[in-house]
Amino acid sequence: MKLSQLIKICDDMLGLGSAAVYFDMPDTPDSKNINKLLSCFGNVFDEIYRDYATSLRKTVVEATDGFVDVKDYKLCKVISLTDSEGNDVPFRYSDGALFVRQDGKYNMCYSRMPDCARWQEEVPLPPNVGVRAVVYGVLREYCASIGDWSNAEQWDERYKNAVKSANCKLSSMRMPARGWR
Repeated sequence: MKLSQLIKICDDMLGLGSAAVYFDMPDTPDSKNINKLLSCFGNVFDEIYRDYATSLRKTVVEATDGFVDVKDYKLCKVISLTDSEGNDVPFRYSDGALFVRQDGKYNMCYSRMPDCARWQEEVPLPPNVGVRAVVYGVLREYCASIGDWSNAEQWDERYKNAVKSANCKLSSMRMPARGWR
């Protein structure tokens, strides 16, 4: 789904009444409500990739002077850092870097932040997270930003349930087949 379509759904659900022509423009329109919804979308997008994303990648990184440069990886979160033997290596986050105790090569598993979509581009969502969850998250953020706490709580509950069900393994939803013992 395009970013403009997602924002239009949120605009319609909130009853903001933004002009329909805004959603057909090639670039982001200059509208207070749309800019606020885009800001809310950015927060939800970051949260989804930071907390729920399945976009995991692995790479080999090298530490020099106890410093691993990770600026070019668009990290959301480092899942694991291991040495060549598979042992976990303790590390600390810093801005664009990881600090480790020893120099050397390490295997890093991390979640990556995708580029955010432009106004008429497709939104890069993780395969297990649907548009519904994102819309609920944007509505939660919008309501919280204007101080409508009761609606924000309702949308928050729906958002969390949608994300939770998206991350549920299919095998945990199926009953095992009956068999003879």
